[in-house]
Amino acid sequence: MRPTSRRRLALKRPPPAVVFSMQVLFSAALLGWLLSREEFRASLAGVLRSADPAWLAAGLTLAGVVHLLCLMRWRIFLRMVGVTVGWGESAGLFFAGLFSGLFLPGGAGGDLVKIGLLTARRQDAGRSTLSVVMDRLAGSVTMILVGATLLATQYRWLTADPLVAKLVQSIGLYLLVLAVLISASVALSSERLVSRLPASWPGRAKVLELSGAYFQCARQWPQTLLALGVSLVMLLTFFLTYYCAARACGLDPDVIRFLAFMPIVDILAGLPVSLGGLGVREAVFVLLLGTLAGVPSATAVAVSLAGYTLSAVWGLPGAFLWLIRKP
Repeated sequence: MRPTSRRRLALKRPPPAVVFSMQVLFSAALLGWLLSREEFRASLAGVLRSADPAWLAAGLTLAGVVHLLCLMRWRIFLRMVGVTVGWGESAGLFFAGLFSGLFLPGGAGGDLVKIGLLTARRQDAGRSTLSVVMDRLAGSVTMILVGATLLATQYRWLTADPLVAKLVQSIGLYLLVLAVLISASVALSSERLVSRLPASWPGRAKVLELSGAYFQCARQWPQTLLALGVSLVMLLTFFLTYYCAARACGLDPDVIRFLAFMPIVDILAGLPVSLGGLGVREAVFVLLLGTLAGVPSATAVAVSLAGYTLSAVWGLPGAFLWLIRKP
């Protein structure tokens, strides 16, 4: 088969507008299904109206800390690749990306905005992209470590129900596959085998992109360890934001057990099938809280929506920064 024929047979990625529309429809369908019953909507409204302001304030504060730690982690990688931007400028870029990421298709929409705005400020596009790749990689490694640890510590409780057990095992398998893929790409990069792979090798371009990140992480390992430490605190604080939402909605769950199923929620909500995880996150909370703790569905949805809002509201400063951005 000729190369031109091979290219014609290749699957084309759908346009961003189509992806965005499909995500909106999927989120709307899931939320519509959850909110279809009048008594459910009344119960949900009652839970939200009676939410404890003190716990909501605590969750909002923690959500702000989460984004500050995310900014700190990204700044570490910016310095590692030689991109020099001040705190004010990097904060503006970060929150602009955070806001736009709420609406752009795909989980990396905000990252693309940050790269574009850095490039518009005459920063090197390759270095800017590398900083975001390293930031994403640190997040993946942290999720593997934290997620596997939390699932293992509460495995017996999480797998008491057959349906939840299958979900937990699937998430565990996902984390294992992710760890293997990262380890394999590290091995390929360290041995300089990527350049020898055929051009048609699946994932070759991605490994080539990651090889620069691995090189910088290995060469500046103290900064890499610092970034991973920041990432670890950030992820646990993010999970605690939802714990505060649960307390605000009248629940008093065991902290460790609540944290144990948050990796499941976060991973499934991160799938690029919905808008910001809306709908998916609520359905997973209903399943996990209802099955494992006997929490009413309306309360579970209230916890999910409150936790999401506490985090998303910090993207509002990015709206202002996005509007006043330089052309």
